[in-house]
Amino acid sequence: MDTPRPAQMGRGPILSVSGLRVVFQGARGRVTAVDGLDLDVSHGEIFAVVGESGSGKSTVALAVAGLLPASASVSGEIRIKDLDVRRMPPRERRRMAGEEAGLVCQDALSSLNPCTTVGFQIAETLMVHRGMRRREAMEEAVRLLKLTGVPAPAERAQDYPHQFSGGMRQRALIAIALALQPSLLIADEPTTALDATIKAQILDLLLRLRGELGMSIVIITHDMGVVARLADSVLVMYAGRAVEVGTAEEVFARPAHPYTRALLEAVPRLGRGAEPLHPIPGAPPSLQALPPGCAFHPRCASVVTACSQTVPPLVELGHSHRAACIRLSQEANL
Repeated sequence: MDTPRPAQMGRGPILSVSGLRVVFQGARGRVTAVDGLDLDVSHGEIFAVVGESGSGKSTVALAVAGLLPASASVSGEIRIKDLDVRRMPPRERRRMAGEEAGLVCQDALSSLNPCTTVGFQIAETLMVHRGMRRREAMEEAVRLLKLTGVPAPAERAQDYPHQFSGGMRQRALIAIALALQPSLLIADEPTTALDATIKAQILDLLLRLRGELGMSIVIITHDMGVVARLADSVLVMYAGRAVEVGTAEEVFARPAHPYTRALLEAVPRLGRGAEPLHPIPGAPPSLQALPPGCAFHPRCASVVTACSQTVPPLVELGHSHRAACIRLSQEANL
């Protein structure tokens, strides 16, 4: 959180999401994966969307990139620069997904094609979108592998994904996402299943790319340690809704929602000694059967009767800090 910020940060949002609602129609009925989400990401900003599995984080990433399946019903507004993503025809949306918003998907091994070399998978993007000849595109692929820290990039470009380590595969996915020089990089759980050393290297890479290329980054994660290392701003999601949003400094120093506090209390810290961790009791609710009122109230240590009766709105706590808790709403009305 104390890393240098690009000079262009603060020019206004490169990504603006307003009232985003994503509903899937399945065999068992309708599932609302994202419910009324708002967020703004400035130029050069690293914006973290954090929460447990099933909170709707990845659905937000796919919605922004225009890659949701046909079974998804989407409402609200998504704008990247001056582009209205939702109103784009499919052809333009596919172009935008690479040229304006690059997506680094979860699970690098399954996201890469096992039947073609890593270098060709990067080059293919350039041949399709930029009309490059294969030789020129392969040279650019080698440059991108070098940019993302892959050693001996000319040789490794000829390797297949199974010949890469987990960390190298993650770098290759980032290279593919960077191929068309997008203004916005969306990284969905980029450090999952990586050991601590490799995870630190990937986080350092993202910080370096932000500094060198001036791009904005949206990072989707459940790891509060990753948020503390990278993020300028944080949005905490639970059961498809935003429960807290603010700068990383505000959220870590003064967490206002019980869920945010619970996430932070569950993180191991140096200096705690033998002090036990405090896991969040229970499990996230099914999106097909959300509890009434605040969805977190069955697991909340600060629950009151009103929590099961009303869905709390986001309450302003400062210039950019907001949280959705009935206790905050009651205090605001006193």
